[in-house]
Amino acid sequence: MLRVMIRLTRLPLQVTICTTISALTGIVIYFNEWSHVDLLSLDRSTFITALSAIATLIALFCSLSIAWILFISQQAKGERLAAYDLMKSKLSEVRQWLLNQPESAGRETCLALAFELDMLELSDLPSIGLEKEQVHVDYCEALAKGLESSDVEERNFFLVSTTHFVYIESLLNRIGIISIRQILARLFIDTLAKGVTLVGLSVLILIASLLWFTPFLKNIFVIASSFIAVGSSLLLLEVWVDLRRHYDDELDFIASSKTDD
Repeated sequence: MLRVMIRLTRLPLQVTICTTISALTGIVIYFNEWSHVDLLSLDRSTFITALSAIATLIALFCSLSIAWILFISQQAKGERLAAYDLMKSKLSEVRQWLLNQPESAGRETCLALAFELDMLELSDLPSIGLEKEQVHVDYCEALAKGLESSDVEERNFFLVSTTHFVYIESLLNRIGIISIRQILARLFIDTLAKGVTLVGLSVLILIASLLWFTPFLKNIFVIASSFIAVGSSLLLLEVWVDLRRHYDDELDFIASSKTDD
């Protein structure tokens, strides 16, 4: 079911649905002999009131969406910065621990990796292919040899080093996930853009109806209003899908029923 709703959030399909229903509305209005649709009693004030109500709801959605987008973007930015600061702090701790160790080839390899990671700026993350750098390859080779070494001190040294670098790697992964969330925030902006477009269309139709409200244009205004009304319904559905995605992402530690949807 969720997959069907996700498809309904795509702009080409939404435009197609709105256009189709608007065309059906025009057919029903044109063939009023069998549809029994009567727009003679529809006056200017009633039309403006109805369309203004729809435009007001969309405008309210836009204002709430702006607040939601700012909240999501600032939250992701704060989490990303906190993870980066924590990584820097952990790297400083690792370097201090390595400098207190006796000189060895393994220590130099670990120091090279720590300094390489410390050179990363926040704008460099997430970095693709970071694990293919030579310092990472050297550390992995030294780690494999160290864990198989008969020297207990060397083996313990590399065991402790893995606890440090695995934690740093988890922080890098966290920064990567947060960066993906920042990219996905574009979905909320696209949804907001659709709402702003519908509000703009509503305003244009309202102004036109104030100037011209002839029997012929009245039919066109009703057809255009049906386009906006269907678009508003699809927009509310899209908001629900976006919120559901965000909610499921926050509960990624729970085995949800995404696959069943």
